[in-house]
Amino acid sequence: MRVAVIGCGVMGSAFARQCAKKGHSLLLCDHSEEKGRALADELEGSFYSDLREAATKADAILLAIKPKDLKACSKQIGQLKGQILLSILAGTELKTLKDAFPGAEVVRCMPNLALTVGESVIAIAKDDTLCPSVVEKIDHLLEGMGLVFWAEEVKIDPITALAGSGPAFILVMIESLVEGGIIMGLRADEAKELALQTMIGAVALAKTQPGHPGNIRWQISAPGGTTIAGMKALEESGLRIGIINTLLATLEKTQELH
Repeated sequence: MRVAVIGCGVMGSAFARQCAKKGHSLLLCDHSEEKGRALADELEGSFYSDLREAATKADAILLAIKPKDLKACSKQIGQLKGQILLSILAGTELKTLKDAFPGAEVVRCMPNLALTVGESVIAIAKDDTLCPSVVEKIDHLLEGMGLVFWAEEVKIDPITALAGSGPAFILVMIESLVEGGIIMGLRADEAKELALQTMIGAVALAKTQPGHPGNIRWQISAPGGTTIAGMKALEESGLRIGIINTLLATLEKTQELH
């Protein structure tokens, strides 16, 4: 598949690198010719300064620009003819994208930074106007990049708060485990290795065991034991409500972008 990436920032570059691994032909565009050409050289793609030329030659287009540049980008590209256009513009709804790119099969999606390692959550707004063959092409294009999660468009903002910004919040928890380990006498490298594997193990347990995650926690917590003593301190610190409030604040900011 010929894939045009418009905007070679962090997310655009990550998407391009994942596409290159799967053997797709890349057409790269960026306002910085130096950055765009460097990525094209790295991935054996082609750099285009003309957005319309790249877009019309592509089968699929990733729009990875700033939302404020949408109007100018749309004007430069003009009418499209059936190309799949995936937008990762925060706060930009399907209707706005369809108005900007008539003739394209428009898809609103939201990946997170784990796209760089092929472990992203890629939320996609469901659109009944997309035919099954186009949906199949989108799934094929995104295969191997992480979890492709189709959801009603009204859920995209909450998913952005939970899965888009979520890695930053989880990394704070990992930092806390590492720093706690250091306080208890472990070296930083030891504490990091242990914290990461503990996190991986907890995720594996949550994925493989059905039901509420609390059920697993109860298995770990022996009566009058060490884990339940730690859980008491954790609850007293307000971590649980702190995480919930963090997500709600993130959602509020996301909705301000509309």
